[in-house]
Amino acid sequence: MLYPLPSFFRRSRMTRSSILLMALIPILPVLISCNPPFGVTKSHTYFVSPSGDDASAGHSPEQAWKSPDRVNRQALEPGDEVLFEGGACFQGMLELNSNDSATADNPILLSSYGVGRATINGGNGMAFRAEKCDYFTLRNLRFTGSGRKSGNQSDGAYIAGCASFLIDSLEISGFQHSGLSIFQCNDVRITQVYAHENGFAGIHVFGTTIWEKDQYDNHGVYIARCVAENNPGDPTVTDNHSGNGILASSVQGGVIEYCESFNNGYEMPWTGNGPVGIWIWDCTEFIIQHCISHDNKTATGAADGGGFDLDGGVSNSVIQYCLSYNNQGPGIGLFEFGAGKVWENNIVRFNISQNDGTNGQGSLAVWKGESGGTIRNCEIYNNTFYNSAGPNLCFMNNWTGFNFTNNVFVYSGSILVKGKKIAEEQFRHNLYWNVNGQTSFIGFESLEKWALGTGKEMNNGTFTGLYGDPMLSNPGTLAITDPLHLNGQALNAYLPAAHAPLVDAALDLREISGTPPVAIDITGTAIPQGTTYDIGALEFH
Repeated sequence: MLYPLPSFFRRSRMTRSSILLMALIPILPVLISCNPPFGVTKSHTYFVSPSGDDASAGHSPEQAWKSPDRVNRQALEPGDEVLFEGGACFQGMLELNSNDSATADNPILLSSYGVGRATINGGNGMAFRAEKCDYFTLRNLRFTGSGRKSGNQSDGAYIAGCASFLIDSLEISGFQHSGLSIFQCNDVRITQVYAHENGFAGIHVFGTTIWEKDQYDNHGVYIARCVAENNPGDPTVTDNHSGNGILASSVQGGVIEYCESFNNGYEMPWTGNGPVGIWIWDCTEFIIQHCISHDNKTATGAADGGGFDLDGGVSNSVIQYCLSYNNQGPGIGLFEFGAGKVWENNIVRFNISQNDGTNGQGSLAVWKGESGGTIRNCEIYNNTFYNSAGPNLCFMNNWTGFNFTNNVFVYSGSILVKGKKIAEEQFRHNLYWNVNGQTSFIGFESLEKWALGTGKEMNNGTFTGLYGDPMLSNPGTLAITDPLHLNGQALNAYLPAAHAPLVDAALDLREISGTPPVAIDITGTAIPQGTTYDIGALEFH
């Protein structure tokens, strides 16, 4: 959408711990027959091999260095490349610092050469660290640690105080904290990272501005085509959440797209707030789109374990065109724990939640804690919430400015989690269907009587709600894992029939206050297809 991207890697579902290796383009040193002009630094390519010698020049595979430590001692210059032998394993930490200089036109490159991907084994510590250096590319490498419960006490790759760098085609596993940690950085691009078997998170972007009113530590963060799986929890974090997939905080201007997060959080050693597959907090102007988050978990008795979340201090941000399913927590969480910034002016649109909230938290949940903070103003429209075994909505408390429009609610029993209520929230032009066939609605004989009695689903005295079978093709059956397959064919299970009551029954999106123009549904189909818009995440076509 916003950036040109390389093709997405996928691992085999039969061998989910492996990744298809990127084809490596051979990089050869450029031979120049004369000296460079005065004042211009000539770039070099350095090779590293287990059969090398740190006393060698490093300028060819035959003269390769032997260790990451020799690389760390070299002050790299603009355009320099450091290539590790593909398929080989190197012990220790690889490091960049302020002595390593580069430019926008001549970044530093760290990568592999030959066949396969080189491995940097950090053991009980980090595998890669970069601080106060800009313009570098880290590509086609594997970082491993000794295991989150087997001695490792660190992050896999830790990058702090850096700008204008690219992280691409990495596999990171076996670290107690996060696989990839980004702290106080600008102009960040993270693509095709596979982070698994780590503790706190697969990918983590963070800062220090939790109590600031308008300051952020990270700017311009882009995360795409990444996979975070089986990051169970950090055994040393006993007073807060851990076991997240992809998590960003203290960011102004960010995108997470075409990512998959699943099976995280199941060994968090804490029974309070919990992890989420893909989420942000203390962020503004952030978009999460075209992502899949499924089968994420939390500790027994703990909260969360959901698919997506806009959490404390998030503003002017969007979750759109995403799929969540089979998460223990809600498919989408809208939460405020008491951050310094106001949670406001967010949008949730054209998403599908399928059988989320398996531990009773519903398809979508709203909550503000008692410790402070403000939560208000969220437009939630054209989503499809399907739960064949429980409720759709969990309002742990009630707040102003939460407007539900053009959504499909399919639920079992009650649309609301037991003991919760609808108060300030507004509902217009939504379709409701109880899979058990019950027509009663939140203590009223019918949806219409609820509307007349509460003023919900009413517009200028006219009843706007619909109760009836949405006539979806085959709901509850999605098991998509590749975000690039969020298209009409793969999502056909939620395509309505031509004569379904939700077709041409939605409120015109231009009448939803404060929402920017929307041209497509979750499948990429142009909308509207008929005389007006359809209810739900898929437009009939």
